[in-house]
Formats: sequence, C-alpha cells, structure tokens
Amino acid sequence: MERPHVLEFIRHRHGVWNLPPDQLDGLRREFPSVVITSPRDQEEADRALPEADVVLGWAVNPSNFATASRVKWIQVTAAGVTPLLFPALVESDVILTNGRGLHATAMAEHALGVILSFARKLHLARDAQRERRWAHLDLWSERPAFGELAGTTLGLVGLGSVGSATADRARAPGMRVIAVRRRPASDPAPADEQWGPESLPRLLEIADWLVLAAPLTPETRRMIGRGEIARMRREALLINLGRGQLVDEAALAEALASGRIAGAALDVFEDEPLPPESPLWSLPQVIVTPHISGLGPRYWERAVDLFRQNLRRFLRSEPLMNVVDKRRGY
Repeated sequence: MERPHVLEFIRHRHGVWNLPPDQLDGLRREFPSVVITSPRDQEEADRALPEADVVLGWAVNPSNFATASRVKWIQVTAAGVTPLLFPALVESDVILTNGRGLHATAMAEHALGVILSFARKLHLARDAQRERRWAHLDLWSERPAFGELAGTTLGLVGLGSVGSATADRARAPGMRVIAVRRRPASDPAPADEQWGPESLPRLLEIADWLVLAAPLTPETRRMIGRGEIARMRREALLINLGRGQLVDEAALAEALASGRIAGAALDVFEDEPLPPESPLWSLPQVIVTPHISGLGPRYWERAVDLFRQNLRRFLRSEPLMNVVDKRRGY
C-alpha cells in the first residue's frame, strides 16, 4: 500500500508564522509510515502538490488546485480560511479544517490587556513617558476619565473559542458580558446574556467596551460602519481582534478624530501592514498592534498537536476536528 503523503507549507513573508523545524521533525518521528515533505517555496510546493494526500498550510490556491487531484484534506493553523474559499475548492469534496481554538488564550488575554490599558490610561502615560513629560494633571483631567472594569458592560460580537475565552476573563473582574451571535444558546454562559444579530444595535447603545471576535463572512463584512458607530456611547471603546474588514476603517478613523467614541484597540486592518499614511497611527486614543493578538508561547505546540490528532483520525478514516463549513466560511 502506498504511503500517505503530507505536504507541509506554512510560510509567511516575514517568518512570523513559519512552522518551527523541530515541530516538523517531531511529526516525522511520530508518523514514520507517512511521507512528509516541506517545500521551500510556492514553486516547489506546486511541483509536489500532485502527490499530496494531505496539505498542512497554504500550498493550495486557485491556480494550482486542478493539479491537487489526490488531496482529500487541508489543515490550516489559522482560524480564518478566506484565501481557500475559492469556488472550485468550496464545491469539491476536499475537507477543510482550521485552527479554531488555538489562539483563544492569547487573544482573550490581549483583549483584557488593552481594556486595562484604556481603563488606566497606560497608553497615554507611555506616550508622555516617551516625551519625558510629567502628565499627572492631563491624565487626571482629560476625557475619558480613569475607569474601573467592575460594573461596566462588555459587548462581545462572536462567541466562538476566542469570544468564550474573552467572556470568561471579562467576568472575573466584575464586567457584565453580553454576546451577540448568530444562534444564541438558552444557557448564556460563559456570557451573562446571549442575543441574536438583530439585537446588535441595542448592544451598541449600552456597551462600554465593544469587542469584535467574529469571523469574516458576507454578513459580517463592514458590520461596524458609520451608522453603527453613531449608535455607540461617547465613552465607548472598540476592540477589533477578528478581521479588519469587519469595520469601515475610514468611518472609524473619522469618529475617533472627532471624539465621537473614546478610543479603539486594533489588531487587524483592512490592509496589512497598516499603510504609513493611515490616520490611525497618530491618534493618541488608538492602540495599534500588528496582528499579534494570536501569538503566544505555546502556539505552535498547540497547532501541531491539533494536526497530530487529526492526522491520526484521518489515517483511521475517523471524523476530523475543526471542520470548516466551506459555504459559511467558518
């Protein structure tokens, strides 16, 4: 019987998201009956693709999919799978699984970190430190006022693994968590309440903190635009950990510059890297992070463990974990 062939191609132009070699070596030791190839670049991956039964990573694209006649399963280590949702793959029998849950701890702690920074004005204190300026009076007197988390309302859009982990952590210091999700459950845990998408306008009007942790779908694209921002409380803050395209970035920048809302912490953007000319860079009430909320000390360990479990299931013809509904996009 021919040995199963896995093609690993987790590459990033800056190297941040490249699979560490020791993790790949561990897979080879654990699965000696499986051929695991690791092409150096896309050209080499294209040549290897016709022999692959499984793809770990992003080797497949619209231009080479026709040659992937043996591929039965694609596993990616990211939660988002938008680049793979081209018509030919969506209509095929190829199973697509993602990294749902791998980023939950890091992203939830990132969310809580920026919320605490806003409540204690740490970002503004850091700006003053860089200027060697003793900003005692400014930090005390300028809006928004210092805050505390207990008793505030966190509006959460999306209650998947990241949203659930965020809700868990937000409730610990006494925040009330209301989650909007496509299908609210009768038991609202780990949130205090779950509402349907039709209730998003109501949530915008009462949330002190609005955290976006939803997948990008046709329904969620630019779900936060001028009209939605206009509903938000003047002292509200927006935290986007989902996808940059969830927000109308130009409308958000205008609202922030005018003081319509108090601030934003943005880890994802419509264009990445964020263009140097973007006004978001220079707004003091904005915390910009370069799409790093999902990074954590055990990320690759968790990612490879997920693939390891799924590979065992695949070899035994058992159902895989984290299967993506290719038509819904998550």
